Amino acid sequence: MNILEVIESCLAGVGRHVSSLCEGLAAAGHRVTVAYSPYRADGAFRRFMVDQQDKIRFVPLRVGRKVSPASDLRGVGRLLRLMRREGPFDIVHGHSSKGGAIGRIAGRLSGIPTVYTPNSLIVASPDISRPTAAVYNSIEYVLGRLTTSKMIAVSEDERELFLKLKLVPADGVAVIEQAIHDQDLEGFAEEGDYEDLSVKPLTFGSTIRFEPQKAPGHLITAFVRLAEALPQLPMRLVVAGDGELFAEARKQAEESRMGGKISLLGWRTDIREVLREIDVLVVSSLYESGLTYSTMEAMAARLPIVSTNVFGTKGTLSRIPGNVLVPVGDPAALAEGMRKMATFADPGSLRRELQRIGQANRDYVRANCTQSDITRRTIELYRALR
Repeated sequence: MNILEVIESCLAGVGRHVSSLCEGLAAAGHRVTVAYSPYRADGAFRRFMVDQQDKIRFVPLRVGRKVSPASDLRGVGRLLRLMRREGPFDIVHGHSSKGGAIGRIAGRLSGIPTVYTPNSLIVASPDISRPTAAVYNSIEYVLGRLTTSKMIAVSEDERELFLKLKLVPADGVAVIEQAIHDQDLEGFAEEGDYEDLSVKPLTFGSTIRFEPQKAPGHLITAFVRLAEALPQLPMRLVVAGDGELFAEARKQAEESRMGGKISLLGWRTDIREVLREIDVLVVSSLYESGLTYSTMEAMAARLPIVSTNVFGTKGTLSRIPGNVLVPVGDPAALAEGMRKMATFADPGSLRRELQRIGQANRDYVRANCTQSDITRRTIELYRALR
């Protein structure tokens, strides 16, 4: 097949999702063209372009993040010219709201089947105002009904949201989860140690972007509450990542007077090494579209999870015994969830028992979240639309 992938937000999870999918499609022998916005491409996505430039065609598509009818129509025009030049295409697949809108409009105008993966609808954010949500929902409704052959939800929870908003008919949504590379799964195969807590404190941790959606302040507040409630139990908090709220989070950690119990590591690329230091992953997000990459990596590394009850996690982690889900936006509830993990067994056997929970998480990822399987299912969806 000749496949056109359209993406505006080439950052973090969205960029990683598209990179992995395109790499898998190319490896399966399909011709892949990626139309991307150069304005929002992070280092990881640029490395992907360099690594795959001999296998995948990359075309910059100069569109901005904000809604701008004039600019967006020019983007549609550029995409139509690309499609005439590089086509005929069998499928147009748009990712994120802007890439999805431009890709679907151009695909419909060209008579080509269109696929749309939102990677989290903006209307799912608890911070969005009602008027703004109404505008975005109207746009998604019109595009969903008039230009979309199939929407892809990355979790069953997200699928239910699409249907609740009536963006497409019931048979217009497919669930295809995000995934991690098969080789990455094997890279996390090493079992952890069982050192006594007096030697190595019980370590809660997270790998996040320091931005409002991830609520890093809630994570720090929850840990401080936990440490004050269980002063006799050696514990620490380790968080890897960077972003707009990093300085604020560092100040909060310093003012907590927790001494060396809270470590903000900054941006790290050696995630496997970070996860080897952690006993329990904590997710404090206010909203997500599906199971995040950081959560899947932690599951692959045999870590139990304490998570807010956001899309993806509530539909997955609730089926795996031992993980703990708590209400969204409530640091006290998050602290209570962490307390359940910290008191799951007596200190002498706690670390070993936590890894028993983590093994079930790893088994789930192996069975449901490998990139080879997700690529195969996406190809099957493409073929069904031709």
